[in-house]
Amino acid sequence: MVAAERKSAERDPIIVAPEALTPTPTLTPANIGRTFVVLHSTLVGQGGMKYLNFSGALSIHNTSASNPLVIEKIDYRDGGGRIVESYLTKPLALQPFASLQVLIAQDDVRGGTGASFTVDWAIADNAEEPVIEALMTATAGTQGFSFLSQGRRLARR
Repeated sequence: MVAAERKSAERDPIIVAPEALTPTPTLTPANIGRTFVVLHSTLVGQGGMKYLNFSGALSIHNTSASNPLVIEKIDYRDGGGRIVESYLTKPLALQPFASLQVLIAQDDVRGGTGASFTVDWAIADNAEEPVIEALMTATAGTQGFSFLSQGRRLARR
C-alpha cells in the first residue's frame, strides 16, 4: 500500500461556511474536552487479499443554542498512532448550532487501516458538548459502502 501524494492544487480539506464562524472568545473556557473518532481510511477484506479505500468526512457540530464551540486542535492519525496531519494553525470558534467538516479523499491512504482523529475543544460551563462523528463512503464496481463512526470523549488534562 503506497500513500497518496498531496497535490499542490488541492482544495482546503476543512469545509466551513464563513457565517458559521465567530470570533474566538478571549476568556478561558470552563470546560475542555478531547474527542476520539475512528475513520476507517482503508478496510481489508477477503482474508487480506483486497483493500478498499474510503473517503471520509469528520463532522463537528456545535450543539449549544447560545454559546460558541472553540475547536483548538484537529489531528489525523495513522494506525500506528502517529500524526499524519494537523489541520488547525490556530483555534477557531463555531456559532451556536454551526458545524464544520474535514474531508479525507478516497485515494488518501496515509491513515491506513487504523486511521483516527482527535479533536480538542472548549465550551462554556453551561454549554452542551459537541457532536463529533465520521462518515465513510466507498464504491467498488456497482457496490456502494458507507458507515458512521461516533466520537468518544477522552480525558484531557
